[in-house]
Amino acid sequence: MLKRSVILFFILIVLYVTNAFLFPFPKKNVPEGFRPQYGTSYSFEQASWYGYDGRTEFVNLLDEVKFSWVRLPFFWDEMVDLNGEFNKNFEDLEFAIDEAGQRNVKVIVALGLKTPYYPEYHLPDVIEKQIKFGEKIDNHHPIANDVMSIDKKVVERLAKYENITHWQVENEPYLANINNWKIDKSLIRVEIDSIRSADRMQRPIILNHVGPAVFDHEWKNLIDFLGADDVFSVNAYFKTQGINLFSFSVFGREMRVAWPKILVWPVQSWYGFSPNFGFLGEQFKNNGRKFWVLEAQAEPYIRNIEDARRPNNYFRADDIIKVGMFLKSNRIEGVGFWGANYWIYRQSVGDDTWIEAVKSVVN
Repeated sequence: MLKRSVILFFILIVLYVTNAFLFPFPKKNVPEGFRPQYGTSYSFEQASWYGYDGRTEFVNLLDEVKFSWVRLPFFWDEMVDLNGEFNKNFEDLEFAIDEAGQRNVKVIVALGLKTPYYPEYHLPDVIEKQIKFGEKIDNHHPIANDVMSIDKKVVERLAKYENITHWQVENEPYLANINNWKIDKSLIRVEIDSIRSADRMQRPIILNHVGPAVFDHEWKNLIDFLGADDVFSVNAYFKTQGINLFSFSVFGREMRVAWPKILVWPVQSWYGFSPNFGFLGEQFKNNGRKFWVLEAQAEPYIRNIEDARRPNNYFRADDIIKVGMFLKSNRIEGVGFWGANYWIYRQSVGDDTWIEAVKSVVN
């Protein structure tokens, strides 16, 4: 009897895992008449990496895809010179905000230590050198005052743009990066206070977290920081890869295990364990707050330009439509498709399938 039970349990586990890998896009009923506010994220640094003109292609993107909003990150190391003054790269940010405004596109500005796009912590050398491997950065850290100061400076400079509707404070602060850095909630709190005090229009705040699995309760630490009209957001990835499979410190020595390129991990198809977007949305709605997905996967994982050149990846253009259907079925009010710089690159090499897939959902 015990042997049969063990065999049955093993078979069920195999079926469960097989289903997760074979069907990474769970199917649900899509409500009629419901339409999210669609947006995307854009990086001038990424545009340069891909080898195209960031300003020209940003304008083309907004003209071609009818997004309601766009998220633009502030890169501390790229946009501030050695004298602490905003430089030409910051002017790109202002250019994008202005061009979006001319097209009635709203803007979210992402601020803080950790903002979207690799390597996530876009810090000047003088700041980065003060952070140790594996450190959790709180409001007593030596760099805390510098962070609040630059947040305030950016907000004061950009507050004049009326089409900026939200300030995002940190990006996935509880998720460790390749240096195992994390951001403590105490720093997030003082950053929010600093940003609110600098903005005469008192625009809403966005805080975000990875798509939380059922055993992840860390996101609840952020709820009390949100007021009415503020937004809590998560990401929604479906077929993922990464740089490191594991990263840790042993006796002060950094240990890293590279992610195998053949491993593609499904995220949303682990029934009973994957994020429950519908439940999360209802929780925030019932408490007078908003729930969005700022990063919905709309590109494969790109490690280098060779990855971007491959026309056939584990994540395909038509998968974007499946992502849109899944999030719409969960009645997510705000959905941001992640991958704009990649779509533009693919378009530049003669592959329109990515941008057309996005347009089929958004336009």
